[in-house]
Amino acid sequence: MRARINRAFTLVEILIVVVILGILAAVVIPQFVNASDEAQVGNIETQLRTLRTQVQLFRAQSDTNAFPALANGDDDGAVTWATMIAAQLLQAPPVNPRTNSSTVTVDDGVTGVAGMDAAMADTAVGWFYNDVTGEIWAASFNENYRDPADDDTGVAWPNG
Repeated sequence: MRARINRAFTLVEILIVVVILGILAAVVIPQFVNASDEAQVGNIETQLRTLRTQVQLFRAQSDTNAFPALANGDDDGAVTWATMIAAQLLQAPPVNPRTNSSTVTVDDGVTGVAGMDAAMADTAVGWFYNDVTGEIWAASFNENYRDPADDDTGVAWPNG
């Protein structure tokens, strides 16, 4: 009579595989936890570079050397950005992925760091714009989050 050979895995072998898979999951999963925030940061940084370039291009193409007049606080992004869309500098109103808005707060009284701080505090709109200097900032976004000298280092989203 022939001896019967079992070709199944033992319980110990199965447990070893499960432990190895658990260790791999513990190493890999944390790398993807912040992927959404990192994608939003990259999206906003790219949009800011594009918008700043397009605002300067609008001014360079303007007969009056003026920055575009963006509608203040208009709920319809197409109206807000109409001057730049008409000049074919934008295809559509830019949407801030953090606030999910394309509306603009226009304030010619702030510039530089004060403007960025005002934009970081504004969560109701998508963008913060100074129509005198042409500066534009993303609402609810800390542009200096990589700067070690900044108080909010590492905090891209100061409002939650």
